[in-house]
Amino acid sequence: MTVAPRPYPRAQQATIRRLLNAYLRENGFHEIAEGPLTVPLPATGDVLRVTVTYASPTGHHDYADTSPRVIDTVLGELAGRTGFAGARVLRAQIDGSIDRTARYLAQPRQRRERDRADDPHRDSEQSVLFGHPFHPTPKSAEGFSDADVDAFAPELGVSFELPYVGVARRLTLTEGDVTVPADVAASVPDGYVPLPMHPWQARHLRRNPAVRRLAGEGALIDLSAHGEVYPTSSVRTVCDPAAGVAWKLPLHVRITNFVRNTPAEQLRRSADATRAVARLPRYDGFDVTAETGLRTLDPAAVGDDLAAEINAVCRVAPDRQARVLAGLLDEPAVLARHVERSGDVAEWLRRYLRIAQLPLLTAFADHGIAFEAHVQNSLLRLDTDGAPERFLVRDMEGVAICREHAGELPPDSPALHDEEDAWRRLCYHAVTNQLAHVVHAIGRNTASGELPLWTVAAAELRRSAVAERLLESPELPAKANLLSRFTQRGERPHYVRIPNPLWMAAR
Repeated sequence: MTVAPRPYPRAQQATIRRLLNAYLRENGFHEIAEGPLTVPLPATGDVLRVTVTYASPTGHHDYADTSPRVIDTVLGELAGRTGFAGARVLRAQIDGSIDRTARYLAQPRQRRERDRADDPHRDSEQSVLFGHPFHPTPKSAEGFSDADVDAFAPELGVSFELPYVGVARRLTLTEGDVTVPADVAASVPDGYVPLPMHPWQARHLRRNPAVRRLAGEGALIDLSAHGEVYPTSSVRTVCDPAAGVAWKLPLHVRITNFVRNTPAEQLRRSADATRAVARLPRYDGFDVTAETGLRTLDPAAVGDDLAAEINAVCRVAPDRQARVLAGLLDEPAVLARHVERSGDVAEWLRRYLRIAQLPLLTAFADHGIAFEAHVQNSLLRLDTDGAPERFLVRDMEGVAICREHAGELPPDSPALHDEEDAWRRLCYHAVTNQLAHVVHAIGRNTASGELPLWTVAAAELRRSAVAERLLESPELPAKANLLSRFTQRGERPHYVRIPNPLWMAAR
């Protein structure tokens, strides 16, 4: 009988894999073969020596158990090359991410006992135990104590009551429909409007002098908490299935790259993108998780910093049968079983491309809209046979709209981008991040293999004119998450170029 590795060593090796794969990708090491691998490190004169047990055409390599010293070796090389003194900071963040991953692996889920098939969406949202495959700190959450992790980490299957506050109407801005549960609405005095607040954020803001002043003036009051919500894979977004809504909330915690508050510019980007996306036609099998409205403190009344900490974006509750891709891909063997159950791996991929990639490419080609369709923003509903049935994309704040397709949006809208930048964002999120991960997961965990599946994908995409630009691009953009974290540029990341497997397969 095979004995599973202990949680900490397993978490540590998963992190080393991500660190190595990020380093190789970001430094142009794309032709990797199985077996011993020696990588020169010119800044320090050192070398990396590892053993590759699986080589992926898109960089999702596996390794034999590797010494933890590799972490400091890589960070030392980055320090020598960039001259940036970020090694100590990043090492602490890496250690914190490993600790949290080990904790998730070690502790049983705290969710109520229920059939896993009852709510596939929640199960997938709360099953992302390892996180981004090319990120050195995918599970960092600076600001959460151990007790906070126990209370609020989605990876532990938790749920909690959602507190609401009442804010003097004169201090707020509202756009669209922000409907709160009836029992909360009934508790709101005249002259106030309700706002949900993450319980960690509510506690954090009690120490804020500006919040204390508003409370002392009676402009901010506590309302009743409501029901049970559960945190999704982003941590900050919570789902209230009984009320039929999900709330994207500020959370002053540094999760992966940056503190997850919501500045006014991001709220405006969400609102403008929602208006632009509303004009899209329907695509078969493709849908967008609607954002119905937003509410925030008025920056003109309370200042930008406080407004960024107290606001909410209201979304329609997700399809409970639609699984977030990040959760499916975190357990690739589970995804592979669904694929094999459908009966034909190649046909599964073709159906996936028709409802995911082709609509994303069509929305860009015809309407200049580039969705931020990375795996945490992408949801997939499977039919009873395990085949792709419906693809959904969410989070309007990440949408990029080509200026040439601005329509009625103001010219200074933060949702507008130059065409080349919008195309780069689409290619990274939809192909480098999403499609490449899907192809790797099913190619690695079925008998199909990755390269044959890229040939299938290229042939299917070639049938549509909207994919021509993608198929004719020898390279794809990729975020350099390791270098960006090292140099503390998480919000303005570096990019690199990697070989495009679709171009290679289409030649």
